[in-house]
Amino acid sequence: MGYDVHITRKQHWADEEEAATISLAEWLAYVAADPEMRLDNHAEAPVGDTGTTPGVESQGLSVWLPYSKNGRAGNYAWFAHEGDRVTVKNPDEEILGKMLTIAHALGARVQGTDGEYYDEVAPLFANPASSSTGTWADAGLRNFQTFASAGAAEPLLQALAEAGIPYHTTFDTGQVAFDPSFANNQLTSNFTVQLALVDFERGTQLLNKLNQHALSQIDPDHYLFRFTDEELMDIVVKPDEWSALDVALAGQLLRKRGRDVSPDTLQLLRQRRVAELAQPDQDHKSLVRSGYLSAMLGGIIGIVVGYQLYTSRKQLPTGQRVYAYSPTDRVHGIRIMVLGICVFILVMAARLIRLMED
Repeated sequence: MGYDVHITRKQHWADEEEAATISLAEWLAYVAADPEMRLDNHAEAPVGDTGTTPGVESQGLSVWLPYSKNGRAGNYAWFAHEGDRVTVKNPDEEILGKMLTIAHALGARVQGTDGEYYDEVAPLFANPASSSTGTWADAGLRNFQTFASAGAAEPLLQALAEAGIPYHTTFDTGQVAFDPSFANNQLTSNFTVQLALVDFERGTQLLNKLNQHALSQIDPDHYLFRFTDEELMDIVVKPDEWSALDVALAGQLLRKRGRDVSPDTLQLLRQRRVAELAQPDQDHKSLVRSGYLSAMLGGIIGIVVGYQLYTSRKQLPTGQRVYAYSPTDRVHGIRIMVLGICVFILVMAARLIRLMED
């Protein structure tokens, strides 16, 4: 049967009475947002020397792509969702490192069959293969909600403090909103509340409770009352593009109009959108060409362009960050950086030689 290790939120993974679970929807959302994971829902593996490959169908079954031993003897780094947790059979130290990374992102822990916690000895299983994706850095702060002023954010800040959820705030007044007519040019101010990635779900629950109370005091002239059903549906599917109150009101209006959407359907639509947003931006041939040209002409600008292509990330509505450019563009980014550095060194060396000759 082998030895199972679990990613779980429970004190003990086998406790059926404890309600701290990792839902299938949550796991699917994580897999969709992590470029290192691939959702298969199916696995095959050889049995001994028989050559047979029995198949296993399991919703949520995913493979960790960068695993160094993938494909050997037909084996892969399979991560299986089992009702309330994610399980891996017989993980080695490399897979344990990835499990610790996932557990950290999900606010869970890594526990063996006998109840032992592997995150208590996390440094022993540090995963260099995943370090390039910044997954350990996902414990850092992410923009959770933006308000027009600090006063507007006060109810949320108070709720976070009462729930014991740590937060950080930033206030930005440096972005110019430019009107070509020069009639309304002014500085825009954004008061942003930031949370750790693991606290996003709890923060969302608190925000939803606050908005339910605020809905009873909505002005009848609120602009959303003039939106069509399709426009309201677009709001509830894209909550990251609207205020939390707008999302709650849009959902309420849809229900009143007989267009209510089940939570499961809404979750699926949002997961699909997260998966689409997680895909790298496409068609950057002009940027790549300009990067190579700049690198060959002088080096500095090419280095900057190459660095941007290779390192740029974008934040998903879940708070996770993924690379903004495709693997091909990122390879070009490395080449442009190397070319730019080489040209820069050559230019500086030529100037130094010329100075010495003079």
